[in-house]
Amino acid sequence: MTFGEDAVRSVATGLLCLLLGALDCANAQTPEHVEAARLNLEKSSIRQGACTPVAESFLGWPANTLQRCEYKRGDASGLAYVLDVKAETMAKWIETSCATQMAGVAACFDRILRCGTEKSDGVFVVGGNAIIEKNGVMLNNFIRNGVAINAAPNGKADLVRPEDQEKLAKIPEADITAMLGGGGVAFWHTLPYQFAVKAIDLGVPAEMNTPDRRQKWLEIIRLEMLAALGNAENRFLSGWINAHPIMLRAGECPDDRDP
Repeated sequence: MTFGEDAVRSVATGLLCLLLGALDCANAQTPEHVEAARLNLEKSSIRQGACTPVAESFLGWPANTLQRCEYKRGDASGLAYVLDVKAETMAKWIETSCATQMAGVAACFDRILRCGTEKSDGVFVVGGNAIIEKNGVMLNNFIRNGVAINAAPNGKADLVRPEDQEKLAKIPEADITAMLGGGGVAFWHTLPYQFAVKAIDLGVPAEMNTPDRRQKWLEIIRLEMLAALGNAENRFLSGWINAHPIMLRAGECPDDRDP
């Protein structure tokens, strides 16, 4: 889809909103958006690997919501348990936020989809190694509940054996001694305080400097993402958009502290 086609569709959608009301627009689902989300999810280096269903619940996540993936990124081999987000679900989350928070912004859908890819390779890792590339070098990047943690191999190009990656994927939450990147959560690296604006009732920790606070944040993430799988809104996405309206309206994918 070209930028012009998407802009025309955005205008048409906006006119339809005026006639039907914002709620109907927020619930709209277009085949083009579902297909765009599907193609984007399939581009993830992790999802391009050998992914299989999980037979048993994993660290509090139901088995039927997960895939276990063994994959390659460059010459590096990774293992990760990922949340099995369907294209229809991803499209619905973005459509809802575009309609309710970015109404009238041409190419909103494509922009939010692109930012999710830039921030997290279009994948939500529940536990495992989401290898990243930096200056042409593949670096280990272990994740728990969509948040980077301080696993010993992180930020290094060292080879980690599959059995050791499996152990690190399943490290107990109580043994996580620090969260990297301020505890930002995939897909869009939503920081705790950005999410808290949308979930005041949950008592989101302001800092991740104690075991209890880290465990509470991980639990909140798990429960919230599981709930989002069945909802039109993902509050991690809406909290992130709420924190970055200027950059997003300018067509940019914002860094954590950008307006």
